[in-house]
Amino acid sequence: MATSSTYENETFDDEDLVQREFVDDEFISCTFVDANLAELSTLRTTFTGCDFTRANLGRSSLRSSAFRNCTFDGTHLPAAVFTDCSLMGSTFNNCLMRPIEFVDCDLSMVSMGGLKMAGAALAGIRLTDANLSGTDLTGADLSGADLTGVRAGDTILNEADLRGAKIPVALWLSARVAGAKVDSDQAIDFALAHGLRLWDGTPMS
Repeated sequence: MATSSTYENETFDDEDLVQREFVDDEFISCTFVDANLAELSTLRTTFTGCDFTRANLGRSSLRSSAFRNCTFDGTHLPAAVFTDCSLMGSTFNNCLMRPIEFVDCDLSMVSMGGLKMAGAALAGIRLTDANLSGTDLTGADLSGADLTGVRAGDTILNEADLRGAKIPVALWLSARVAGAKVDSDQAIDFALAHGLRLWDGTPMS
């Protein structure tokens, strides 16, 4: 594949693309079903509406790239690193996600419901309006992340680092947060969300 190319409605199913490099390329409505993309390297590359069902993206380095409205179903992503990437509107279902790292990424409106992402590196990530229902994020680093509007029914955040993250009230009520690391403001928000009353020592009426 030549550098700086555009591919539209093309099929790369079952292809062996191990250690392939994409720089300044664009893929529109392409399919990579069952493709071997292990150790893929991308830079300033855009994937729009592409299908990565059962593809292998393990140990990939994905930099300054976009995966918008893409489908990741049964995709293998262990040891993949997304840096300065947008995954807005993409759907992840039954994917192998451990370990995985996101650095300075935008995961707004991403659907990751039910995934096992224990220990995931998500510090400072934008997850606004994302679906994390049933997702296991035990021990994950979500410090400084933006979780505004996130769907978090039965999300597991036990032992996760939530310090500095923007967290909606609904998350405190619906997610499991035993042992999570929180800052003082979040501790107050948690207490208020559960109907507790803060007491400063003065007599209560």
